[in-house]
Amino acid sequence: MELILEGEIYLERFSGKGGWTYVPLKKESFNGVESFGMLKVSGQIDGYKFDNKNLMPKGDGTLFLPVAKAIRNEIQKEAGELVYIKLFKRSIPKDVPDEVIACLKDVPGKYERFMKLSQKKQKEWVKFIYEKDSINSMTKRILRLIDEL
Repeated sequence: MELILEGEIYLERFSGKGGWTYVPLKKESFNGVESFGMLKVSGQIDGYKFDNKNLMPKGDGTLFLPVAKAIRNEIQKEAGELVYIKLFKRSIPKDVPDEVIACLKDVPGKYERFMKLSQKKQKEWVKFIYEKDSINSMTKRILRLIDEL
């Protein structure tokens, strides 16, 4: 995973009844993140670890990370208080990962067919497989690759 943000930020809250408490995030706060919109991240807030949370657009060029009541209770923080945050973005592998190669080799002829694909096509498959966050989704996509070869 790739570290995209680390630092101290004040929690804020949307006004009105039922308004969410969140971590506000500015585009310039991110280190080398190419896209800026809905983005899935993992990380920590004051040491509380979380996985696969969506940064959501506020509509004004910024994003926010909702902080659920259970997390706020655990870290004992509310809107207006400073939290230490680390955010990680899942990286798409540049090369064909060993687990994909192992799966292809388990089915006779599939590894050889995959290796005959162009580098561009191989990278497209790797991106297709690894752009999903759950192991279940990635497994389904590996099985789809095997079926289509």
